[in-house]
Amino acid sequence: MPDRRPIYEWAHDCIEEMPSSYAIQGRFNVRNSPWLIDPLDSMIDPVVRRTTVSKAIQSAGTLMAELATAYRIVNDPGPCTFTCQSDEMATLEGKTRMFPLFESIEQVRRILPRPGPFRTQTEVFFPGGLFFRLNSANISHQQSQSVRYKINDEIWMPRWADVYDDACKRVTAFEQQGTSHILDVSQGGIEGDHADRSFANGSQEEWSAKCAGCGESMPLHIRQRMIDDETTRAGLVWNKDAKRDDETIDEVRAAETARFVCCHCGHEHGDTDQTRAHWRRSGHYVCKHENPPLDWKSYHWEALVAHPMHLLAREFAQAENHFAKYKDDSPRSKFRQKREARSWVVSREAINLFTIEDDGEPYTSEQYIAGTTIPGEVMRIMTVDRQQAGFWVEVRAWTAEPASWQLWFGKIDTIDMVRAIQIKYGVPDQCCAEDRRYQPASVDADCVRFGWRGMMGYKRKSWTMRNEQTGNLENYPHSDPKFSAIGGGHSAPYYELSTFHMKELVASAVTGDGIRWRQPVDGNPLYGEHLAAEEKREVRPGVWEWIEVKQNHNHGFDCSVMQTAVAVIAGMVHCRVGED
Repeated sequence: MPDRRPIYEWAHDCIEEMPSSYAIQGRFNVRNSPWLIDPLDSMIDPVVRRTTVSKAIQSAGTLMAELATAYRIVNDPGPCTFTCQSDEMATLEGKTRMFPLFESIEQVRRILPRPGPFRTQTEVFFPGGLFFRLNSANISHQQSQSVRYKINDEIWMPRWADVYDDACKRVTAFEQQGTSHILDVSQGGIEGDHADRSFANGSQEEWSAKCAGCGESMPLHIRQRMIDDETTRAGLVWNKDAKRDDETIDEVRAAETARFVCCHCGHEHGDTDQTRAHWRRSGHYVCKHENPPLDWKSYHWEALVAHPMHLLAREFAQAENHFAKYKDDSPRSKFRQKREARSWVVSREAINLFTIEDDGEPYTSEQYIAGTTIPGEVMRIMTVDRQQAGFWVEVRAWTAEPASWQLWFGKIDTIDMVRAIQIKYGVPDQCCAEDRRYQPASVDADCVRFGWRGMMGYKRKSWTMRNEQTGNLENYPHSDPKFSAIGGGHSAPYYELSTFHMKELVASAVTGDGIRWRQPVDGNPLYGEHLAAEEKREVRPGVWEWIEVKQNHNHGFDCSVMQTAVAVIAGMVHCRVGED
């Protein structure tokens, strides 16, 4: 008979010893992680079709999905897919967590097939046509069988951009019968992405606890303000003397004085096991949605539930100090996304690149294939943006003006087809560049095979090198040549480049200031849309960044950034970099 108890009660009785890959050994006890209770309950609520969990890393979010999967196999079986961000992560999840968990539960173990055709590292087939499958956020994996249960892991990852909707549609047949369920589990991402929208579409419930001073419900958020005084900090705070005169933070002082302040009364909760035990006992969710949907629950908790305050205070201070020194927001965004489980928000005025100014005589892309050159042409460059499925390619001719004439832009399927485009337009091997950000090993192999160069973009603004003409040390928006060993005595050459500076050059060119930027009359209409997929925004007074506003649609911009980088490295375009 199916066991209709809550998932966490069933797990407590059925899992005598958690597998060694889990941090907490022994029986599963939800009292150690009470923020899991409501999300787990929602997964067996017959009214709820979707559950979204926005969680801090290392706070039992994935464990919650794994327990629900094991429970369903025994008590309410149905075809299920658990989608990770990559094939590697799917295999790792199966080998180190999911299948060891199945083996630790006697009720699941006795119906598991032996390893073989009906059980691999990523899938298992049960009698009656039921199956459980671990797969990746790949479009081909999301267009197969119908499933009753769909688990989407870390949907903040960019590769989910074109896959998420297809993944969710896999439950349609069971949804019509009122028996399906979708679970989204993710840290924070970027404002407006799938993780952000999935939480906003649900009930928006925030993990909270009762203040030990006034007894009011207070959200366990790292960053917040007093309810009656917006100028005074609440949440995680530290002594004022941790702030140095240069506005940086003394990391040691912040950590040793870290404490939590109630947003209602200002009562201070110490960084102690007693505080965390009180929060677990009094913990509860507060719904923030004014008119919450009954069939879509969403829950949010931050790292305070599972991590000491002094560690979070130190990490926060390190991120702020890194920004103060390098003007690099990466550690800041990671803290917000991973520790606060919130979307990285950018705002203020934006510069959008869509209209391309071109005041020259019209031309077509077929006019200047191999053997026919642009008047005054001194260099022809091909750039390649490798993707999971296919390649985005741009070919441009460059003159000494400097002017850049686009000859071809589009997406093609195979590397040999890319090579054919290179030959058609007569681009020298040493003038071909491929982005190493995705699948660098494959890119390195292409570079060795064809004599191309790799490109790797960074937020870093400059590299200091010696000017060969003057002998002086100067800052450049790119590195000197680097080499990646690929075996067999071969090494692939590549350059590191400042994406900020190169995007600035492209932006100036496209808007009619700087490099003359020309487009063929028969050019790909998607190119303009790809330029519009990123915006330059003022993220704080005087600080501007390029932000991807339409996920996975900026390949044309990326190709043009690499075009400009090659031109800068070759000395065709001059880009002066000040002291960073």
